[in-house]
Amino acid sequence: MEAIFAPINIIKKIQGLNKNCVIILGNEPVVSNHIKSDIKTYSDLNNIEYKSLRFDSSNKLDQIRPLFENTSLFSNQTIFNISIASGRILEETKKFIVKVISEHNDDLFIIHFENFTKELTKSAWFTKIKESSIQLEAKEPSTQQLQEAISARANFYNLSLDEESLSLLSNLSLGNLLAAENEIIKLSLLGIKTDIDVKKLISHISNGSKFDSFMLLDYCMSGQIKKTAEALSYFEEEGIEPLILNGMFAWIFTAISKLKFSADRSVTNSKLIELRIFGTTQELVRNSLNRLSSKQVEASLNKIKEIDLICKGMRIGDPWLEINRFVFGISRLFNKKTA
Repeated sequence: MEAIFAPINIIKKIQGLNKNCVIILGNEPVVSNHIKSDIKTYSDLNNIEYKSLRFDSSNKLDQIRPLFENTSLFSNQTIFNISIASGRILEETKKFIVKVISEHNDDLFIIHFENFTKELTKSAWFTKIKESSIQLEAKEPSTQQLQEAISARANFYNLSLDEESLSLLSNLSLGNLLAAENEIIKLSLLGIKTDIDVKKLISHISNGSKFDSFMLLDYCMSGQIKKTAEALSYFEEEGIEPLILNGMFAWIFTAISKLKFSADRSVTNSKLIELRIFGTTQELVRNSLNRLSSKQVEASLNKIKEIDLICKGMRIGDPWLEINRFVFGISRLFNKKTA
């Protein structure tokens, strides 16, 4: 299975391997969206019919079958973009999808398993569609892969970032490829043609709301409830994705958890840097380790995971409502401890 972090010419890759199906495993939004966008662009340029479908266990075969039969009279090929949220669909649907892929050799299928398990990849029906497919894994890049991924995104938008700028953007994006790409897109829209060094980068992002999220982190985890409320209100009004804010808290609490439950309780600078904790945030983590109990850290991570699922539409709920509840809860907790 190939993990993809940079934009690729997926059509060329498919045609070179003589396949008619792309399996996407995972739900990293930048990676999965780039793959789908590449294929959608190809369909638009070549007047190919494009159908976007979403299945779950509630879809009966008599509902699904017509979607594959009623194709355009003006196109010799159809691209089917099929999202399967949980991986759980009816057995009759599985058999039908296998049959359609094997019989429709001229058509192209994208099957996106947003939430997959090892059991899925070992199942009989997955094994059958794998024969006609290339598999791509859409996942968050590791620490080592993040700068390479950001550099590839910048090149895709005809931007050149020097090593120092890449390091800064990597740190500020909190390991979140979506957040990094949002900033790269903003830079590209400014029409900058020259190489981007740290000074240029800072000057263009200093007013970017996402990077002010560090202020939210600082306000929240120092118990400044009023300023926390003002920051949250601002982000919501600006239309900032709650997934980005939640990703920031996931980053900080993951680091706190690793240090809290480590056999070696020492908190050295090298350990913090390894966890992508830099600058003033290091002191924030140190203070949190002293103030939060193991149960509070564990409960916070569980809540962050729940909010992540809500943000991605994999669980029912209001993302902004849940973000507000969580952040205010943490802020009140630190407020009590500083009172």
